[in-house]
Amino acid sequence: MKNSVNNFILKAYEYLESVTPYEFDCGKICDKKCCKGSNSDGMLLLPGEEKLFEHKENFSVYFDDKYNSLAVRCNGNCNRNERPFSCRIFPYFIYFTRDNEKCTVAPDIRAIDFCPILEDKSTVNRKFLRALRITGKLFSADDTIKDYLINISELITDFNSL
Repeated sequence: MKNSVNNFILKAYEYLESVTPYEFDCGKICDKKCCKGSNSDGMLLLPGEEKLFEHKENFSVYFDDKYNSLAVRCNGNCNRNERPFSCRIFPYFIYFTRDNEKCTVAPDIRAIDFCPILEDKSTVNRKFLRALRITGKLFSADDTIKDYLINISELITDFNSL
């Protein structure tokens, strides 16, 4: 089962390989705020994705208690082609709901306070958003990833409502 999860993740990486929220490096707008967290900041990993980071230089995998999930942190300087899925889609998220298991691509509410992309959504690359929707459909075919995204979606929206 783990191999099929990795295949879904690698396919998602392919979909997102050549698209980003903007046609340029958006880190130039905000001086890479999303890459400048503290030692307790990182990006959540999809189930099985940690295998891709176990021996990569500049990355360390750890357990994030807040989200009950494995996560990865980097030193703030990485090869963009080696980023985890969460980084590739930031500042967006693929939300899944438990009731009808549908997915929605929307801004990651955890990024609203600091990501300038979310101030003007009209300029976001449409190809990027389309790739996220395709990825959501891909993930809906894998119960492990889908269940994980349902749980994270609930946590994110629960934290936001506090």
